[in-house]
Amino acid sequence: MNYYIEEQFYSKSRTFKSAASKARTDIESIFSSLKYQPIKIEIIPRKGNMDYVSTNLKNHFQVMLLWNAAIQNVKQGDRLFIQIPLQQHSIFLSAVLKRLIKKGVEVITVIHDLESVRVVKRADISAVKAYILKKEEKFFLKWSSKLIVHNDSMKKDLIKKGVSATKLISLQIFDYLMPDYDTQIMDKKFDRSQPIIIAGTLRPHKADYVYHLPAILNFNLYGVGYIKNDLPNIRYKGVFNPNELPYYLQGSFGLVWDGNSTQTCSGIYGDYLRINSPHKLSLYLAAGIPVIVWKEAAVANFVMVNNCGLVVKSLLEIKSKIDAMSDEEYSGMKKNARNVGKLLRSGLVLKELLNQLG
Repeated sequence: MNYYIEEQFYSKSRTFKSAASKARTDIESIFSSLKYQPIKIEIIPRKGNMDYVSTNLKNHFQVMLLWNAAIQNVKQGDRLFIQIPLQQHSIFLSAVLKRLIKKGVEVITVIHDLESVRVVKRADISAVKAYILKKEEKFFLKWSSKLIVHNDSMKKDLIKKGVSATKLISLQIFDYLMPDYDTQIMDKKFDRSQPIIIAGTLRPHKADYVYHLPAILNFNLYGVGYIKNDLPNIRYKGVFNPNELPYYLQGSFGLVWDGNSTQTCSGIYGDYLRINSPHKLSLYLAAGIPVIVWKEAAVANFVMVNNCGLVVKSLLEIKSKIDAMSDEEYSGMKKNARNVGKLLRSGLVLKELLNQLG
């Protein structure tokens, strides 16, 4: 039997689906479509602590008890899929994983982010929170039977850190489910003469480059945390539900960039692009938009192989590359983006990987 962990919020007699990322909920939807069975774990609301990284050991122990109760019917020969980072953390879950492995359960962990090279490096993260996140990640890397990682770059990085290569499986790119996609309507929204699209978290700690964009290009911005300005080349379009966002996008290319600089991807989040497959890449391609990515990003090779966008060293290169492009070249990239997007919209990337697992 195939099972998957589904973390959920509960409030009295009513049940609320957690405010998880679309990447996480899409994977749950794909598991469900394949008749995998959900194992629901209660997320305990804690006032004033919305990231659920508690410093109270009692809370950590309580989470472990919830897991123990939820997985009691999982038996030898079963598979259990877990997505990390967890939404509700516990430093005692290593005991749960050990028990599952000892019982003969195959634990397959899907990595959404490696917090040890991302969040914990931020100056505003406390030492206690950093310790909890690193400890949790470490025991999932150690005790999982298999780990589904973003791409081959992340795989190589984990091998260098001592994770067995035999446990690692590369996804390459995340799916982005869009059941109501209409090719004719969406295709008309994207043209090479339109602004560059930037979607995602626009807070300065992650995307400070957004506040230094080159004046020679026009941009349409979508996302949370944007500090508005009156620059004529930038239009802030607002915040949208991730299921609705693709239908509001309008522009020429979707930009995949992070960090402090327009010259290169720098800082904690910029450097993270060397090993991760950003979900915004999936968003753009699922919508049918060609992309622009950093030359040193892990996904650069994917974009070049599929000819679904541009690869640049600096944002200052973008205008000259677009100006030098013919209408036919742009149309070809848009067609290729649409073809890749068709796979992502149907969840076929993960389904094919799961099929290979047997």
